[in-house]
Amino acid sequence: MYSKQKPYNKIGFVDSGLGGLTVFKKVKKLMPNKEYIYFADSANVPYGSKTREQMIKISENIVRFFNEQQIDLLVVACNTLTSIALSHMRSIANFDIIGVVEYGVKSALQTTSNKKVGVIATKATVDNGLYKKLLEQNDIEVCQSACLDFVGFVEEDCKDKEKILKKVEEYLKPIVEFGADTIILGCTHYPILIEYLKEYTGENITFVDPADSLSEDIYEICGNYQNKCDIKYYVTKNPSDFKINGSKIIGEPIENVTEME
Repeated sequence: MYSKQKPYNKIGFVDSGLGGLTVFKKVKKLMPNKEYIYFADSANVPYGSKTREQMIKISENIVRFFNEQQIDLLVVACNTLTSIALSHMRSIANFDIIGVVEYGVKSALQTTSNKKVGVIATKATVDNGLYKKLLEQNDIEVCQSACLDFVGFVEEDCKDKEKILKKVEEYLKPIVEFGADTIILGCTHYPILIEYLKEYTGENITFVDPADSLSEDIYEICGNYQNKCDIKYYVTKNPSDFKINGSKIIGEPIENVTEME
């Protein structure tokens, strides 16, 4: 899709909140010497409950922000935003954009043995049906489940194991009964709950995180050629919460966070 070794040195990431940090963390590990801008639209979290019209408007504000930042590449580290608004964002952006959905599909196709794949995602991503469409084009049977509470668990740093496991069973039981051998983590918040998910499913199901193949592809595209790392974080709400909870996700302190109006 992209020419190899393009000079992407200023790379943006966007998500509704903390989830995109699971993608950013993996990209940064492969390419520590880049200039990064992470934008968390925490005032609008969760994206998964928004209408298409709302998401298009949000996407336009995001592109406007990153156009001003003069980035080279934007990683849409959000499945909902990717599913609904990626094409529109590309039509108005002054930079290249990649989303996470295609990487989830790619990894699932390489992983599944019985051609039965589960997708857990936000309601908006499930309703949009892009994962289902792309998988079925490759002769894969699909069972989707909208996990309405998972983003909230992550954003609020919920530690109530019993409460989380109860919802995990509710959302994943149909997929387990369907017989899927692979489940796509169709929201970038969900890898943070992976221990709970695996505790319920056991070893018979493989979970696919789109961030794995996405980060490898970005590395192949642009390499690690700069000599320094510079990271700027922007949020639209609750910068103090982002610092505390975000630091836990990426495994290092987040010091400077700018709150946007």
